[in-house]
Amino acid sequence: MRFQSVRNRIVTAILRLTTIKTSLLVGSLMFALGAQATWQDPLNTPSLATNRAHESLLLDITRAGGRLVAVGAHGHVVFSDDSGKSWQQAKTPSSTTLTSVFFSTATSGWAVGHDGLILHSDDAGENWVKQFDGYQANDAMVKGAVVNKEQAAQELKAAEESGDLDALDKAELHLENATFALNDANYDKKSGSTKPFLDVWFYDAKLGFAVGAYGMAFHTKDGGKTWIDWSSKLGNGDRLHINGIAMVGPRSLMLAGEQGMILRSDDMGSSWRSLPSPYDGSYFGLMAKNDDILVFGLRGNLYHSTDGGIQWQKVFTNSEQTLMAGIAKNNRAITLVGNGGSIILLDRNSATPKSIILPDRTNLGSVVQAPDGSLVIVGEAGVERVDVNGAAIQDSITMAKGGL
Repeated sequence: MRFQSVRNRIVTAILRLTTIKTSLLVGSLMFALGAQATWQDPLNTPSLATNRAHESLLLDITRAGGRLVAVGAHGHVVFSDDSGKSWQQAKTPSSTTLTSVFFSTATSGWAVGHDGLILHSDDAGENWVKQFDGYQANDAMVKGAVVNKEQAAQELKAAEESGDLDALDKAELHLENATFALNDANYDKKSGSTKPFLDVWFYDAKLGFAVGAYGMAFHTKDGGKTWIDWSSKLGNGDRLHINGIAMVGPRSLMLAGEQGMILRSDDMGSSWRSLPSPYDGSYFGLMAKNDDILVFGLRGNLYHSTDGGIQWQKVFTNSEQTLMAGIAKNNRAITLVGNGGSIILLDRNSATPKSIILPDRTNLGSVVQAPDGSLVIVGEAGVERVDVNGAAIQDSITMAKGGL
């Protein structure tokens, strides 16, 4: 029997409690009615303006030309034009948590998050519109699963008629996986828009991918006007979480995720194959320059490949903190950030990485190099500026006037 992932549902609700009246019965009734009357779907509730958005949970940060753009909880998007010293809050149509942001040009960018949400900005992150959500994702995945099961049934019939035992085994497995996928898709549709996207990547202003939990993968060739369910192309029958996507060559992409999953495509994502993994735990990200690739994840695990992912060497980080994101500042210096406020500084000319723990910080989610050369890190406490050696820069970080 094939493994089938247990569903851990992410459910967000906004409830406003009514005053308890004269009796428990009346009070319970008033609570139920009040909760039903005031609940609003975060997908369709604009993010509230606040002068502390830059101090709230932020999960990813990137550059849009010379501008920094970060995303996080409550649908917050903040941007900075002075290397992270001051921030403005963008206008977003949803208060759903955003997990990842990517700009293919200085002005055109996408942000993804919980409930299958995909947002787009064409003005360098100041204003955002919704392109896609979990309800549309569920519809697309059910339709795709139906087609996949029909194709699997046809393959099985052809294999039975041919008498080819190898083909029969493959066809039976395909049909079994397709049946599971259809059952899962129907279950997800009944459950609502619950699955999160975890990463987004674009080649240019048109071609891109959004990937996430339970093997969710969508593809666009028109800048997000239409998103196509791509999960059946991956060969991820167990629907493992996909945590990261990156370009690793002129036409090559790589995915990394749960249970040591590493997938590679050499035709810009049209087809995928599984690569051997040196680690059975989860990867949370990857970074690459052509076939020089790093993957990283749980318990400080970091692996390096110079041949496109065929062979891997473990890189000792002197840390057991989970690694979430990283950047290459030049050909030899790499910065990784993760849980426990950890910053790992790697120098390819040195055998011993430098591990730093930021004071008064818990978990760090992402890092980017600002135009002034400093590093800007985001996480549970919002924005932190550090120098290239990982030392905190003590200037104040403010929310600028303007924005929302």
